[in-house]
Amino acid sequence: MKNANKLFAVLSVLLLAALACNLPGASPASTQPPASEPATTNEPVSINLDEALTLAVQTLQAATLTAVVPTQTVTPGPSPTPPSTAPTVSVSSDTNCRTGPNANYPFVTLFKVGQSANVVGKYTPNNYWIIEYPGGFGATCWLWGAYATVLGETAGLPEGVPPPLPPTVTPAPSAPQAPKQLGLSCTSVNKSKKLGQIWMIAWEWTVNFTWSDQSTNENGFYVYKDGVLLATVGPNVESYTDVFTTMLVLTPVTYTYSVQSFNSDGSSALKDKEISSCP
Repeated sequence: MKNANKLFAVLSVLLLAALACNLPGASPASTQPPASEPATTNEPVSINLDEALTLAVQTLQAATLTAVVPTQTVTPGPSPTPPSTAPTVSVSSDTNCRTGPNANYPFVTLFKVGQSANVVGKYTPNNYWIIEYPGGFGATCWLWGAYATVLGETAGLPEGVPPPLPPTVTPAPSAPQAPKQLGLSCTSVNKSKKLGQIWMIAWEWTVNFTWSDQSTNENGFYVYKDGVLLATVGPNVESYTDVFTTMLVLTPVTYTYSVQSFNSDGSSALKDKEISSCP
């Protein structure tokens, strides 16, 4: 804009100069020159106005077209870093994936043979990998590394911080579970003897009564024979041996053994087993 103003001023001066040169000059007062000095002629100088205007216009156009365009220097940025590939894991045996690095944490999912998942962290002390499990939409779980095969670079993986363990739920007090898998076996010894002229026919039976304990909170077991309390045994005991003598019996006799667990909150159901012969 400043250059245009200057050119306009130059053009104006040239136009004024051209006009001034074409004006007729004033005739000086007629005086008689000395005889020794030759006479001079005062003739006006002729300037072509069209040429002056053309020159001014060309100068203005050249100045307008010759604009200095600043050059912008483009500095190339750093080359883009190719995206890193997360290591992946597979297993040789179906493995539980949990919310933390041991079996006390809640179960999340079963990571199966043939599946693959991205590994996003590790917990070296317990040999666990933190993975984005299949179908979790980015959610993670902790996978035991005993059956795991990890492909890819794992040195840069962050070490996981185990979450707090969930609070231990104290079960409500209850009676123990009833025993199962009752069994009876028997052996006998002939105890017959003669008393005077009479033989007393007798047999000694040894009955081994067994069961399987199904509780962790019993105080013991009640053992019955034909509905009568025969013995009380302590917790975790799983057998009782009954030894008795039976006289000559002309008709078959059946013995019924029963067992039940108990604690301070009650007793389990009574379980029965029968025996009617002893080799």
